[in-house]
Amino acid sequence: MATTTVEPTTFSVHEFISEENLNRADRSVTEVFSMMFGFEIKVVDIASVEPPSSEADERTAIVGFSGSMRGSCQVQISTHAARSIASAMLGGAPVEEDDDSIDDALGELCNMLAGGWKNDIPALSDCALSPPTVISGGDYKVRLSKPSVKVSRAYQFDTHIVRLTLHREDTGQD
Repeated sequence: MATTTVEPTTFSVHEFISEENLNRADRSVTEVFSMMFGFEIKVVDIASVEPPSSEADERTAIVGFSGSMRGSCQVQISTHAARSIASAMLGGAPVEEDDDSIDDALGELCNMLAGGWKNDIPALSDCALSPPTVISGGDYKVRLSKPSVKVSRAYQFDTHIVRLTLHREDTGQD
């Protein structure tokens, strides 16, 4: 009996940093924000967005990728914006400042964005997603243990800014 060997497809660093890849991220963000939350969202120039101050109450959700690509999807947002998202996920119910649903909603948002982006790339069909992790506070940095390349984009809904960063571990093989 003859067997066929199918060469695995790859998603190269060049493809990862391409304009088409940013367009995939944009489609994922637009779809999730409009369908799940009913928010209009638009790309904004990341250079014009002020970085959060060390006193700002920010939250970052992280979902990891493993398989044919190793890396992560990170969503950074103010706590006030995360409360708006949590409220929208709960059908418009008010959300208190210390409610656990804020982190749950932000983690789910990151998971949906990572999955939507990944599912648009056939070469990543075997790539698994980790459960989301949410970090909050006023002065923290997220560091990756391995060198990576990244693509970043900023979006605005209402008066809120959402920063999306996709990291791809640089394996040096492509």
